Amino acid sequence: MNRTALLMRLMIKAAWVRGDRALTALLSIMVVAIMATVSLTVFFDLESKLNREFRSFGANTIATARNGSLSADDLIKIKSIVGPKAEVVPVRYAVVTRESDSHIVVGGTDLADFQRLNASWSFTPADNAGKLALVGSRVAEGNSNHNPAARVLRYGANTIEIPARSAVFKSGSDEDSRIYLDLQQFEKLTGLPPDTAQLRIEGPPAEIEQQIAKLSASLPQVEVKPVRQVTSVQTAVLGKTRAIVLAASAIVVVLIVVCMVATLTGSVLERRKDFAVMKALGASNATVNLLFAGEAMLLSAAGALIGFFVGSGIAYWIGQANFGAAITPRPGLLLPVLLGSILLALASSTAPLRLLRRIQPAVILRGE
Repeated sequence: MNRTALLMRLMIKAAWVRGDRALTALLSIMVVAIMATVSLTVFFDLESKLNREFRSFGANTIATARNGSLSADDLIKIKSIVGPKAEVVPVRYAVVTRESDSHIVVGGTDLADFQRLNASWSFTPADNAGKLALVGSRVAEGNSNHNPAARVLRYGANTIEIPARSAVFKSGSDEDSRIYLDLQQFEKLTGLPPDTAQLRIEGPPAEIEQQIAKLSASLPQVEVKPVRQVTSVQTAVLGKTRAIVLAASAIVVVLIVVCMVATLTGSVLERRKDFAVMKALGASNATVNLLFAGEAMLLSAAGALIGFFVGSGIAYWIGQANFGAAITPRPGLLLPVLLGSILLALASSTAPLRLLRRIQPAVILRGE
């Protein structure tokens, strides 16, 4: 039997005989590997998941014609620049007169696209939303007792009637005091083409800023600005969430290192007679150190493999529970987690190895 096979057999036998200590070290490394796998998997996938969540909060960029209105060519150019994944919804607002001679702000837009852009709003009924008109909840409440049959809007000499069964939306903002019409009906009523485009650009805030710069350079006649409330919150949430994940992982790793140092030190003290016999039979300090460090590396490799698969499952569950979409495992993280766990085990073995080198066979075997 060659030396490598003998050392491997001794390491496995030692781990099996000292099951309690080995199990403690194995569980410690497993916890580290699980935390590392979960935190890294969530860390790298967090941005895409948050971007997906923020899609329902409406536009993150506004493009407004500096003079006049947005032409069809302008809208086509905007769509080509921001890409197929972005949402571009033309809008125009006007103040019109109701049947009670009061005034109300009415918007004209593509109702289906506008509803998708503002997916966080509630629409009642949801299946009918966007077909005829979108009526704000405050307008619907204030008008229910005056004319439940229909709503008549007047702009100059033109009038339009909105059926009472039009969809009602609730946004929780000033939008609830407005009515949105289909763009063709709006232009028929007011004669005004769209002068604004609400954009939902995919990507992190830095990428959104780059797209805004491209739009501003390509369309000087259009003023393009980000919606700071959305982009700033997106940046803050992403940064704070990542910081919390990394801080929690760092705390756990430090605690586990302390636990492993105590476990490995206790293992040296329990087995000091065994190591003394090995030294008395001619084993060098390097051989004994290699055997002890090899045991730690073997346990750490096993714990890292188990922890990686368990951590990937936990990350998958976190994605389903919090974002409604699974965070897929990253096989590329297996090697870093494995190497990191082994290095952590070796670092935790530093103090026990110093204790191991000070073992004197003659003293230990005399029972002193």
